[in-house]
Amino acid sequence: MATAISVQQLSVRFGGRRPVHALHPLDLAVDRGRIVGVLGPNGSGKTTLLRALAGLQPISGGTARILDLPPGHPELRRRFAFQPEGALPFGVLSAPEFLAWVGARLGLPNADADERAARWLARLDLEHAGRRWLRTFSTGMQKRLALAAALLGDPEVLLLDEPTAGLDPAGSATVIEILRERRAAGTTVLMASHHLLEVEESCDEVIVLQRGRVRARGTFAELLGTDAHKLVVRGLDAERLDRLAATARELGGEVVRTEPEREHLFALFRRLAEEPDR
Repeated sequence: MATAISVQQLSVRFGGRRPVHALHPLDLAVDRGRIVGVLGPNGSGKTTLLRALAGLQPISGGTARILDLPPGHPELRRRFAFQPEGALPFGVLSAPEFLAWVGARLGLPNADADERAARWLARLDLEHAGRRWLRTFSTGMQKRLALAAALLGDPEVLLLDEPTAGLDPAGSATVIEILRERRAAGTTVLMASHHLLEVEESCDEVIVLQRGRVRARGTFAELLGTDAHKLVVRGLDAERLDRLAATARELGGEVVRTEPEREHLFALFRRLAEEPDR
């Protein structure tokens, strides 16, 4: 499988009398069509890694390549997009005006940019914003518009910094759905996040950073797998469940616990959002 992001001994050091190593030398390769989560506590180097790959943060050592090109290369203008964290610029623009500006920077024809903008504004539930200024947007609205801007050029590689921060469960579900669709279309996504449940729902594997170092990397099965197995049963009363547990013991197994299965809150909010108002 072709590699979309390749990093070799990449390091970032902030100068001064006491230099700070934001990223110690690390190696990284992300295949095309994969979603990789970057996890870690505040100050672990997640944003620094994304900014270095986006060409916005000078690197102190090593090399980085996006689609076989160095960060910031002109040919990456439409093949690559970065959604940073924080407020959007140009607070007196409306959402359509902001996306028109993004489209012009990408070199998109006006009609094409307008069609794409309308499609993403509808998909991300921003049509109702109309001509409101960006500075009046909520955090969630700004986050959704930032994602629309990143998707406008139909990039092959997406770098996302906290893409679901500030979103309600319905908005987060939409973002996860879009990321899965982009993966199916061959897009590569590297996303930093603190939302662990959403990372599990969307990512193929994760990288865990701590104090600028890679502490773990792998799929969820590799990092979280145990020797226990779960048997999910429906339709048995308490007596039959006891008999099933007894059979498991007779076969040499250990019944760790028996408890009713329940959904998580994220699933509840998603289901309620999809149901019509009563």
